[in-house]
Amino acid sequence: MNSATIMTIVSTWALMLIWLVLVAVSGVLAFQKWEHLSGQPRKQMFYLWMGPVFVFIGDLLHTVAYTINVATGSPTGSINLFGSEFESQTFAYFFDGLIFMIYYALWSLFIVARYQQGQFKRYDKITLGLALLAMLCILPGAVPNAFGIYTIDYDISLWSPHMLLFVIFGLMTVVKLIRCSRSARAQTLDPIHAVQERALNIIGVSFVFSFFFFTLTLGLIPVNPMFGMFMIPKTFAYMTAFFYIIKGVIQPMPVPVELGAGYNRIQPRSDASII
Repeated sequence: MNSATIMTIVSTWALMLIWLVLVAVSGVLAFQKWEHLSGQPRKQMFYLWMGPVFVFIGDLLHTVAYTINVATGSPTGSINLFGSEFESQTFAYFFDGLIFMIYYALWSLFIVARYQQGQFKRYDKITLGLALLAMLCILPGAVPNAFGIYTIDYDISLWSPHMLLFVIFGLMTVVKLIRCSRSARAQTLDPIHAVQERALNIIGVSFVFSFFFFTLTLGLIPVNPMFGMFMIPKTFAYMTAFFYIIKGVIQPMPVPVELGAGYNRIQPRSDASII
């Protein structure tokens, strides 16, 4: 490998290690809180630690596959695995896409648990239905394509069915998160809830920015591969979101020992007219 290749790999891992540490910390802290909670707060914290588990696995695998891609010069990251040609980059793209579909589906469930006391509305059912459809569209390509069994076309363009569905249901999720958090913050008299709702609003806005850079990347990469650099600000948008997940949502969440048994009876509420 030449020095340029080595620098590309080192800089990628430096950025991704910061990101992965942030993801891991959020998952561990949420899990620790989850163990001591009950009722809807426990469900909320469950979604907040399960999400980072999926994201950590998906992005670690994606980084490894990218490293193989750069080191070998193979556009698909082909390696010999158990006597078969395995396209690591192909698999990583599909698998990471599936992971983030699961991640935003968990956020949709978080919203239902936090603002609707576990009661699903039609909007939530549509959102989760689109999420499931997106997963069903992408799943056949994850493993078979990587082993050269092309069950579906390897396509990560913006207009491919799984990507289009992902963008639609993902934006539906974050828009509802922003609207619910703003409404709940305006109504609450609890300072802890006010801090959390402010953080959740910032998280939702950060997710919107991540989708903006994600769609720019998918839309412009066919024009010039250099537009893939838009994935860097997308990563920083996610870093901002995870920072506020830790500092603004997980850490302020009191456990019964800290606040008393009455906490579970007080749930954040948003205006009933909100979708």
